[in-house]
Amino acid sequence: MDQFRKMKVAMALGLVLMALQLAGVATAWGQDEYDNWIARGHYVHVWPSSDTLRVENPPGQNPPVFTEFWADGGNGFNGELEYLVRPNIGVWAGLTFDNMKTNLKLEQGDITAYANDRVDLRQINIGGNYHFMPSGRFDFYAGVLLSWVGYSSSTFNFSEVDYDYQVKYDDELSWGLSAGVDIPFGQNTSWFGSAQVRYMFLALEGDNNIYALTVDPVQGFFGIGYSWW
Repeated sequence: MDQFRKMKVAMALGLVLMALQLAGVATAWGQDEYDNWIARGHYVHVWPSSDTLRVENPPGQNPPVFTEFWADGGNGFNGELEYLVRPNIGVWAGLTFDNMKTNLKLEQGDITAYANDRVDLRQINIGGNYHFMPSGRFDFYAGVLLSWVGYSSSTFNFSEVDYDYQVKYDDELSWGLSAGVDIPFGQNTSWFGSAQVRYMFLALEGDNNIYALTVDPVQGFFGIGYSWW
């Protein structure tokens, strides 16, 4: 798992650096004082694509204790600022605060206990976009991003057996792919509607990797934006 994560981060750094280099080349090309900033704010919905982890934990019990762990969707919000160094090349940075629902089920013989809790994600994102139709009616763009993700812990309250259990997750540096579209509200206006989708390569790893779950969520972004020309 660690080697795979290192490979993901290395690939992410390479992709983002490539995007930044393209932006630098574009700046060198275009000393024509092209200057444009774009701000976007979004409501975010999260769809995790995780499987269910089933392990014997703690081991050695009689009868054995089986644990099932999985994640469901959540919500949040996002803000970002993009700088277009050329009409079709932009670099951006932003913050995303969202969450997922984590679920834990314990089974021992005929006894079953279930609990859930929210895990919060605090994402610091940087990336690059290529704008395919910067002068069109719809501004469609796609790119890559690098994301540092900080996770809160999950506290599971098992009322059936009067037992509380907390899982602390490791923060991670990962990457993702994104695509979006900006739709102006009308002619001669700087305001527009914005929609994006991102596929993130994320994992929940807690309690010395006992609870290691690849979630790779799809994030949907729906909001508005403003551009300065």
